Amino acid sequence: MTTQNTPAKHLLNYLHVEATDLPDTFTGDAELYGMMGVYGGHLLGQGLCAALRTVDEPKVAHSFHAYFLHRCNPDIKLIYQVQRLRSSKWGDTRSISASQEGQHVFHMIASFKVKEAGDEHQKTMPKVDSPESLIAQRQSRGEDTFPFPPIKDGRTQIEFASAGFQEFIADRAPELRLWMRTPYSGDRVEPLSTREGQIALAYLSDATLLFNSVIPYGIPMQTHRMTSLDQSCWFHRASDPSLWLLFDQRSVAATDGRGLNEGEIYSADGKLVMSCAQESMLRRIKNSQAEVTAQSAAAL
Repeated sequence: MTTQNTPAKHLLNYLHVEATDLPDTFTGDAELYGMMGVYGGHLLGQGLCAALRTVDEPKVAHSFHAYFLHRCNPDIKLIYQVQRLRSSKWGDTRSISASQEGQHVFHMIASFKVKEAGDEHQKTMPKVDSPESLIAQRQSRGEDTFPFPPIKDGRTQIEFASAGFQEFIADRAPELRLWMRTPYSGDRVEPLSTREGQIALAYLSDATLLFNSVIPYGIPMQTHRMTSLDQSCWFHRASDPSLWLLFDQRSVAATDGRGLNEGEIYSADGKLVMSCAQESMLRRIKNSQAEVTAQSAAAL
């Protein structure tokens, strides 16, 4: 049953690509996600979806590496062309290019393999309050959910498990933690398949990574212009993003107008699901009031 908190359409509807008459060529809708334009995770999800259309079961993705080349026009369809770089019994590699009106806007290389048994170790998931507890705490303060671009139309839910990035806090470490999921919808109530979960994870992986690098210096879009430049992700285990996932993130460097960010995504029971790394643009907006405020706070 659809309720006030249940989206009418599931996230996967927005990441679907259609086959064309040309071999290994697909089209997908672009969308406007507020002041940030077309959200990078939208391209990651659609690009992975297109690649998977050329990969035989039971292979699933184990990694992708992507570049965001040009700002997209949200009113023009995206054309995804997939090149089969390698196809073997155990693994495939695909190159995926997205374009609009002949201009390349996005490029990804993704690799796929069959599941196999092997040795295992992982980082330990940090201890944070449960998403239900954090939601109750936020609501008791009379606060609404922060308007992250990926939550458009309720297609995802994101809840801070750390301080947010909408206010400048002097001497704060460049770190963020948040819970996220793709909720059930009016048209989708069954768990996602492994491949569907990977497409949803690709979408979620870009959610807030770039904001880690600005935390010591100011406020995104007020003191600094920011956008994702490139992103790499590695899938470790299958997961169903309909269930809550913890995204533990940090920035490890900032220089030359760029910030380097990394993070890990865990299932609620502590299993490491995905690792991510992303470089983002980090350029000061000169003479902004927010910049003056942040510099004054830093001097205290």
